[in-house]
Amino acid sequence: MGIAVYPGSFDPVTNGHLDIIKRAARISDSLIVAVLINSAKKPFFTTEERVEMLRECCAPFKNVTVESFDGLTVDFAKKHHASVLVRGLRAVSDFENELQLAQINHALMPGIETVFLTTGLRWGYLSSTVVKEAARYGSDVSRFVPHNVELKLKARFEELKGEVK
Repeated sequence: MGIAVYPGSFDPVTNGHLDIIKRAARISDSLIVAVLINSAKKPFFTTEERVEMLRECCAPFKNVTVESFDGLTVDFAKKHHASVLVRGLRAVSDFENELQLAQINHALMPGIETVFLTTGLRWGYLSSTVVKEAARYGSDVSRFVPHNVELKLKARFEELKGEVK
């Protein structure tokens, strides 16, 4: 499949994201996991932290690299000579928005294809937002995120508790 880009905020990366990464890595020659810098959002983890966590998680995949980017995904893809964008779908409700993005990306960069991978049934309910909410209240999130991410979540919430006191 050549060079593929899997863009997202990954705030934080979950086992659902890793499911998509693992499967996309199997069907592409090279996969770039692209961490979006979105100035309109206030991320829980910095861009550098998200990239670091993803690099640790993706180390076993020899054809996967992790980079951050700002701007349009298609511009990032063009810069890296990618011909495919990978998007994960958890539910039917994700499809409408993802279809629109795929169509605008194709209009902006003819020749770019979007491949939709459905998240494994095991992770269909999982989102970064849900994980952060559970972790905020001290729930065990170890089955939802890689170990390094679990530790970062615990540390961040401990920091925040200290700031409130």
